[in-house]
Amino acid sequence: MTWKTKAAKKQFKKLTYPHMKLLYNVALKYTGNVFDAEDIVQETFMMAFNKFSQLKDPAKCKPWLLRILRNNFLKTCQKDTARQQLQKSDYIAFLKSEMQKNGADTLLEQAVDTRIVNDAINQLPIKYKEILILYYMEDMLYKDIASTLDIPIGTVMSRLNGAKEALKVKLLKQLQNSGENIPHINSTPEHI
Repeated sequence: MTWKTKAAKKQFKKLTYPHMKLLYNVALKYTGNVFDAEDIVQETFMMAFNKFSQLKDPAKCKPWLLRILRNNFLKTCQKDTARQQLQKSDYIAFLKSEMQKNGADTLLEQAVDTRIVNDAINQLPIKYKEILILYYMEDMLYKDIASTLDIPIGTVMSRLNGAKEALKVKLLKQLQNSGENIPHINSTPEHI
């Protein structure tokens, strides 16, 4: 192993490892399960390592990694639109281990609080879903999202607005369909 290769590996670790948790969280939001998220993050790091020489500005490492992650996710969706489900035995083992760690009551409360929102977000088109994830769940700025997705900042702003509107409509429909006693809300504001 040459000195240059060791230096490159060290530089790669220094620049990319601090973003590993972010990449995992985004992958988990994209895929909806830990197994696929881990696979996509691993693929992302392998691809990033192989193409590390293409990163010209170390300050842009985070958006570069997020772009690779997004591309890997989109490739996965295209290859397998039906997305493989967990094997029943794996799923049951996973649930048992989570219940032992957190307790069934805690898990049930968390599931009830987040199920409706997650279902609504998952029904959105990918262009809206990824904007919501990056902006609200990962607290990224417009310019960082634009850099990550390789789109203009104006497109980020319009997609975020569209995503919020689409999410609002889906949540209202879900609440109305659930039989909750809520008033019918017109989505267009009335001017007085």
